[in-house]
Amino acid sequence: MSSSNWLAESIPSFRNLQKAVASGSTFPVVAIGGTEEYAISEARELLVRHLMKDAAEDFDFFEADASSLTAADLNEQLMTMPMFSPRRVVVLNDADEFGKDEAKANLLKRYQAKPSPTTSLILVQALERKPNKFEMDRLTKTPDSYWFFELKVSELSKFVTSFAALHKKKIEPRAVEYLVENSTSQLRDLKAKLEHLILYAGDAAEITAEMAMRATGITAEVDLFKFEDAILAGDASRVLREARELLDKGLEELALLGRLRALMSKVWQSGGLAARQAPDDDFRKVLGGQAFKKPEFIHAARRLGNVAIQDALLSLLQIELHAKSKSSEVRSFIFEWLWTVCGGKKSGNGGTLFKQREYVR
Repeated sequence: MSSSNWLAESIPSFRNLQKAVASGSTFPVVAIGGTEEYAISEARELLVRHLMKDAAEDFDFFEADASSLTAADLNEQLMTMPMFSPRRVVVLNDADEFGKDEAKANLLKRYQAKPSPTTSLILVQALERKPNKFEMDRLTKTPDSYWFFELKVSELSKFVTSFAALHKKKIEPRAVEYLVENSTSQLRDLKAKLEHLILYAGDAAEITAEMAMRATGITAEVDLFKFEDAILAGDASRVLREARELLDKGLEELALLGRLRALMSKVWQSGGLAARQAPDDDFRKVLGGQAFKKPEFIHAARRLGNVAIQDALLSLLQIELHAKSKSSEVRSFIFEWLWTVCGGKKSGNGGTLFKQREYVR
């Protein structure tokens, strides 16, 4: 599967361009642009490869920024006959610049109305934002135009699975969600992460979420993510085991308490969002890069209940006060808190949590 094919699978406008190329169109005048830089770049390459196939690119290809040409230069490039190829290809970047020069704008308008039969003109326009309807109507005046904007989550997910398939690998849904949530909206960023991830995966047939975390540069965070997963699942024995390992590896007690407080705050907010059936965008604002764990956060919120979550947050604040006194009992407080939150037991009047509450009064 070529890059054009997997881009076409995830981006409808790229798929339309690919179909036009397959039909043998000569593209007398074609416009490509938008905010998605990688898709624009690939679309340009696809068009040039198609139009210059078996051609003398050194002689019959011209590319320049629109602002660097005078009206006379532009006219010369458009009217020049091909020397050794069936067609001449002219690529003009930042095509919107023509609108700032009346002479060039009028020349281009006349040319578009009656293009040369031996020249293909490719107008490229990268945009900083998606245009409104009025602006889009102006941009699409070119009969043959293909625009690429910020992809939806479903399209980004398809991009990831298609890229993995290109390299003969499966990728688990949680890994797809993690990559999408932790990348910018630009495909170039996501593609760079995927290329590194493919190398990291080696001979593995399937890419897991843990592989994705390690390959994208947060190896130190993986153990904490696994620890938090165990808390969300309510696996008390695993939570205590991993908490000891984290602390033994040098994680500061206050740093661990801060992570626990942030985690419980997200659980609390997720419970509220789920109760009012909030949209996914609201969950992304709360969970950030952990939005792919939305079901786990909701499950934890329902398992614990609102009152227990608030009690747990209050206890954490009290333990943090205790930790700042550098008390030797802090670890036992943390372990009992974890055991209680995970449903291992309730602390009674003789437990360490009871003593800790007495301490901070």
